[in-house]
Amino acid sequence: MDRRFDFTRLFQEARKDLHAFIARRVGAHEAEDILQETWLNLYQHGCPEAWREPRAVMFAAAGNLSLDLLRRETRWAKLLEAGHEPEHSVCQRPGPETIASGKLDLAVIAAALEELPQTCREAFLLNRTCGCTHAEIAGRLGISTKTVQRHIERALAHCLNRLPQE
Repeated sequence: MDRRFDFTRLFQEARKDLHAFIARRVGAHEAEDILQETWLNLYQHGCPEAWREPRAVMFAAAGNLSLDLLRRETRWAKLLEAGHEPEHSVCQRPGPETIASGKLDLAVIAAALEELPQTCREAFLLNRTCGCTHAEIAGRLGISTKTVQRHIERALAHCLNRLPQE
């Protein structure tokens, strides 16, 4: 006899009892999903010809899937109780599109900085990349702090004008 037909018939005979069994464990709202998952797992990975007690195998599989669901729900409940929101469990790293966009912006800024006079570029980079104060930059470059401020403002405006407007 064809394995698919035989297994389907066996499952259909036990379906009502399996559904009631699962519903007692996880509730009626989840029972149908667990029942379908049980059928799919056993159909794809099971070997009905080797089962001595097919009903016992089906109930064991349904029970294991029900237990898996209850464990997942318990873990989520504990995470929520501890103050972890589900969105915090999602990877916080930027996606490929964000990374590519950032690299493009960085290339545009680097090109824009190259267009600036050397002193203006140096003042901006010392401030933004090294964290130097206006007074420290003025001392290094031999210019006034007011001139440092103007250079930084000029460089920032220049870079912002080069970036694509969204």
